[in-house]
Amino acid sequence: MSAWIRALVLGGALVCATTQAAESPAIHPAIQAAVDSQERLPKDRARDENRHYAQIMEFFGVRPGMNVLELFAAGGNTAEVLARAVGPTGKVYMQNPEWFYERVAKSGQKPVDERLANNRLPNVVRLDKPLNEMGLEANSLDGAVAFMVLHDFFWLSEDVPDVLKDVHQALKPGGWFGVVDHAAPASTGAEHAKDRDNGTHRIDEAYVKKIFADAGFVLDASSDVLRNAADDHTKPFYDESFRGKSTDRFVLRFKKK
Repeated sequence: MSAWIRALVLGGALVCATTQAAESPAIHPAIQAAVDSQERLPKDRARDENRHYAQIMEFFGVRPGMNVLELFAAGGNTAEVLARAVGPTGKVYMQNPEWFYERVAKSGQKPVDERLANNRLPNVVRLDKPLNEMGLEANSLDGAVAFMVLHDFFWLSEDVPDVLKDVHQALKPGGWFGVVDHAAPASTGAEHAKDRDNGTHRIDEAYVKKIFADAGFVLDASSDVLRNAADDHTKPFYDESFRGKSTDRFVLRFKKK
């Protein structure tokens, strides 16, 4: 084989390797250790297959030492992964409206109480405040996460744009806001999200991009890791047809410039 052919083959191999690396970035050891931790609850780890936490946290840019807010954290599965990933020098603010425990959560505060009992996650700060009254300090956060709950904001709050503006103000310059949610049919805005009891618990991806832009965010990147082309976007995520499968979910990373 001539020298120029060998160079061409080697160059092609390097391009291929680079492309694959770009498509499948290495997972930071702290993130992988957080996901693999045997101290996580078995019921949490059982849901990992459909959540791809390691890839999602890497895509968002979670790193040790970060201060991260999880909005509407519910029982705290995602908050725990975040807490383990940011480590003892980082902090996770676990937000839920206080009334949520009494009016919506079937088990009340018990899941959160048990998760945080005996200083189990010492770097988690419980933030039992409404979305519009979180009292966040300006330029204090490295990141924020809304993991399959942004659609819920539209029944939790009467002013979602105000919530996004508050988070934008609380993020440091260059801070990120990671969003994962169930995709609704195109051009439907928040119509599939507003009714907690009868809605499909979905939201239009283009609409999400718009309201974040209106709040001052810049769309930094998107990921197809949770896409499902077989989902027609018409059924709620808890529909029987999704048993053992997942909905079509968009994954977006916004940044504060």
